[in-house]
Amino acid sequence: MGDHAFMQGDNDSNVYFVKSGLLKAYYVRADGKEHIKSFLAEGSIIGSMVALVDGDPCTFSLVASEPTLVIALPYKVLADAAQNDIALANALVGFLSTYGKRKEQREYQLLSLSAEDRYAVMIETMPEIAERVSQGDLAAYIGITPQALSRIKRRLTQ
Repeated sequence: MGDHAFMQGDNDSNVYFVKSGLLKAYYVRADGKEHIKSFLAEGSIIGSMVALVDGDPCTFSLVASEPTLVIALPYKVLADAAQNDIALANALVGFLSTYGKRKEQREYQLLSLSAEDRYAVMIETMPEIAERVSQGDLAAYIGITPQALSRIKRRLTQ
């Protein structure tokens, strides 16, 4: 718990497969404020796309939120192997499609939904994650303060 796979600004071209536990992917602004982009539970796959594709520094950090076991595989090894293995190529396309879909859904939530609606979507789609993370992390994922999250929870229980 608390161990980073990589930090924002690192060069890391690995794809991470979550075997057990929970990862948190987050951005840190210049003022130190943290914004959580995603939580990744067992069975999830993640990597920094800018690092994987272009070799640029990672734009976000990836940290274990609880004891976690991951498998790290260099993206180049995976992409090279996919050149000669149609099943692996299809799996890679599936991963990239799922990743893109998840990013689009998250962008929609952040840009189009109210904080209360973002909280409701999280509870509906990821109830197990909401139970595994702190109030502060849940608020950072929704994009509000912990105090605002408390007010939303209070309103919804009334």
